[in-house]
Amino acid sequence: MNEVVGEVLKGTLLPGLGAILLAAGVALAREYVRHLRDARLRRVLLSLVQAAEQIYGAGKGEAKRRYVREKMKEKGLPLTREDVEATVYGVTQDTAR
Repeated sequence: MNEVVGEVLKGTLLPGLGAILLAAGVALAREYVRHLRDARLRRVLLSLVQAAEQIYGAGKGEAKRRYVREKMKEKGLPLTREDVEATVYGVTQDTAR
């Protein structure tokens, strides 16, 4: 009797447990890839904002925003105005310190 129960449990629990572990592993891998993509996007955006500031100097905000938008579009990276504004804010805060 115990052997039958053991075989039934092995036949149902182990595959189910394997599927759960596989799903968790896939979800973890997706999150890691998203994190890498976000980190890359932040680095590129920061670099472009700093370059725009260097190229155009103080003021000329619209020209700098256009520069950043065009370069991000060339690279095929998603961008919102909020992304740019937040990065500019971070750069100006770092400069002010």
